Amino acid sequence: MAIYEELLAWANRLPPWRQDALRRLCVQGEWDDADLSEILDLAKQHQGLDSALAPAPQLIPFDRDHFPAEATQDATVVLTSLHTLVNVGKIPNNQTLEFQPQGLTIAYGGNGTGKSGYARVLKQACRARSPGTVHANAYDPNFSQLTPSATIDFELNGTPDQAPWSGQRGQVSRHELRGIRVFDDDCARHYLQSREAATFQPAALTHLQQLANGLSQALSPRLQAEVTGLTVDVTPFNVIPADTDAGRAVHPINATTNLARAHALAELTAEEQAELARLPQEISEADPTAKATLLDNAATRVDELVNAIGNAASVVSDAAIDTVQSAHRRLLDAEEAERAASALLQAEDTTQLLPGTGQGPWALLFNAAREYSTGTAYPEQAFPVTSGGAQCVLCQQELKPEAKDRMQRFDRYVRDTTSEAAQAARNAWQKHVRDAGQVTVTFTLSPVMADSLRGRIETLPDDIRTFQEDLLSRLEWLRTAIVNGDWQDRPTYRGTNPTASMRLIADNLRAEATALRANFNATALAAKRLRLKELDARRLLSEHIDSIALVVGNLGRKLKLQRCLEDIGDTRPITLFAGQLAKTYISEALAGRMNDELRKLDLYHIRAEVSSTGNAGSVRLGIRLSGSRLDPHLVLSEAEQRMCALAYFFAELDQSGSSSGVVFDDPVSSLDHNHRTAVARRIVEEASSRQVIVFTHDAVFFGELTTLCGDAGLEPSIKSIRYRADGPGYIEAGLPYDMRRHRERINQHRADHQRIAANFNNPPGDEEQLTIRNSYDDLRVTIEVGIEDTILNKTVVRFRDNISVGRLNGVMIVQDEEYREVQRLHDKCCRNVRAHSHAAGQQRAVTQPAELLQDIEAVNALFQGISRRRN
Repeated sequence: MAIYEELLAWANRLPPWRQDALRRLCVQGEWDDADLSEILDLAKQHQGLDSALAPAPQLIPFDRDHFPAEATQDATVVLTSLHTLVNVGKIPNNQTLEFQPQGLTIAYGGNGTGKSGYARVLKQACRARSPGTVHANAYDPNFSQLTPSATIDFELNGTPDQAPWSGQRGQVSRHELRGIRVFDDDCARHYLQSREAATFQPAALTHLQQLANGLSQALSPRLQAEVTGLTVDVTPFNVIPADTDAGRAVHPINATTNLARAHALAELTAEEQAELARLPQEISEADPTAKATLLDNAATRVDELVNAIGNAASVVSDAAIDTVQSAHRRLLDAEEAERAASALLQAEDTTQLLPGTGQGPWALLFNAAREYSTGTAYPEQAFPVTSGGAQCVLCQQELKPEAKDRMQRFDRYVRDTTSEAAQAARNAWQKHVRDAGQVTVTFTLSPVMADSLRGRIETLPDDIRTFQEDLLSRLEWLRTAIVNGDWQDRPTYRGTNPTASMRLIADNLRAEATALRANFNATALAAKRLRLKELDARRLLSEHIDSIALVVGNLGRKLKLQRCLEDIGDTRPITLFAGQLAKTYISEALAGRMNDELRKLDLYHIRAEVSSTGNAGSVRLGIRLSGSRLDPHLVLSEAEQRMCALAYFFAELDQSGSSSGVVFDDPVSSLDHNHRTAVARRIVEEASSRQVIVFTHDAVFFGELTTLCGDAGLEPSIKSIRYRADGPGYIEAGLPYDMRRHRERINQHRADHQRIAANFNNPPGDEEQLTIRNSYDDLRVTIEVGIEDTILNKTVVRFRDNISVGRLNGVMIVQDEEYREVQRLHDKCCRNVRAHSHAAGQQRAVTQPAELLQDIEAVNALFQGISRRRN
């Protein structure tokens, strides 16, 4: 216990919650989800947080009673029986599994017979390195309420004692039982600390490694997720002004915010609420600045409307209409002059010209021809080009003399001022036509503006609307006049232009604003504003106080959770202590002892060496493969790694100096023939000096054990665990029926015969026929077993992988009458067994019980006679 004595002394310096975690690990071998939740809850309580579990877990510090399985030199513990199993799977509570205190006890049972139930109880009670879990009957409706329990009889230094065991959570079995070492598949995996590194170390160092890295890896993500999930955003509360009493009470919001003061300020009395509702109006009335600004803004809007009306009125003013009308008159005069000039042009030509020649469209066409000629056709010559060979730029034909003369006259005509004046008049008129079609005389009088003006001059809004209607009427008349040229009956205004009254109103509004600014009490107004700010801040505080309280609580919880996270992550002291223990308890002597065990297990190519790593427990016992270029885990098979775990188990057992019992549960699971033999040989060797209990379902391994015991002069105690019609877990002394020798089987045949004879009816029915056939089926096996152990003198035995050459001298030569008797009895059994189908014409009557007994005795007499002849 030396390593755990050091661990116990050191553990007093651990936080109490980590001591509790160490206790659970030592007692249970691992943590399940429930353990981790409770450990985390205890770690939170250590930082001042309330328990989140109901009921709250109770902290139990680590002490001597919680040491796991660890052999001692000063006491010998052996198991004598395991009985009164209650709620252990479906095992009945009236079965007793007895163990011989010295030598080998083999508990053989096939899969599903309940063997593992007995083994699991011992793993838990004796605190195996990986104790696992004992489950109740999974088929019971009240499964979750059932608690497994059992009673274990043992001897301590030869003195009988008894220990109750309970699977109730947190229960610790008698500390004496931890002297029993247990090895099974789970323990093998636990011994192999790192498959990647193929390293081994004492359980105490494994527990320290789990206490450091394992606990941090399991709990830190949970804590971090809880911290991340907390609502701690304070930005929504920035709406509460920091320069008010309410703001100073909460800002900056943190875990130490005085919520009591904040709650007090968040409570507004009825009088304060009424004052809060009243103050905005009072401030508005006491503050002329705001009202003056409103008046100035109103005056500006009036000015804007005046400008809009003025712009609309200018479009259809008398002056504007007169301008359009004058342009129309000029157009008419210019076109008249143009027509006169055109007539003169026609008179000069001997040929009748086309209608309209010399007038508007024709002039545009001629000027277009001029641009084409000077720009493209004849860019270097003056228009019109009439020199020899010149072509008309329009018809592309050569100009004849009369055509040349006409082109020159047309050019002189177009250049005449009459034509140019007509074109200018037309251009000016088109602009007026476009402008009249695009302009608008509408403007907007909003309802608010109308009400405001009506408050000053009651009829003014109606006057404005009437004036707008007059503008629209005049614009419509103007557009009609432009189209038909009728300028008579110009519409008149029904009233005066309202803009003069509106300018007066704007001037009055500005004067009122100026008067207001000249007379107000700034001190009183500032006091009201300050009071409103304080009350409004308290109102905001009352709206957010619950959320603030939540965030303040979360900030406090976050601070404690972060301290808890730091506490869980503070693994350096554990790592340093584990390193110190490793240097003391992982020695070259332990490596040498493991190498001895590897050789005993026929693993000559594997060697154990002490190595150093950077992890917790810096010194490890590692596996090395001579000449290998790969890491051991990439070379060794799973079976070889399991054998290494067995070697380490035996090495620790040897170094402990203990003489207490050892339990193996299916130690050769997944091992091949050669490895099974090596393990069986090592177990039998160990059984020569101590109690060894083996649970197995492997018939070949069972045969190896019994054979090697015989070779070593040991008499194993054999228990058979069977499954009966009403369930598993039934125990019988001796070999399983299928493995018994023929003499033991004869006694069973006689007992079966008595039972059959007592219930046999004539004429026999289906049930009688079935029981007789089953009996002959078993009797045929007995004949075959008798041939193995009597005639062949156990030289060749089923479930054994070798031939016992040393027994060849006892093999009997079968005499003729013996051979004929064996053949007769075997044939008779074959005729009666269910495995054979007989033709309907050869069906025989069912054999009577008396004849069955005769055949049983005949088989017995046959092999007894052969045995007497040998002796």
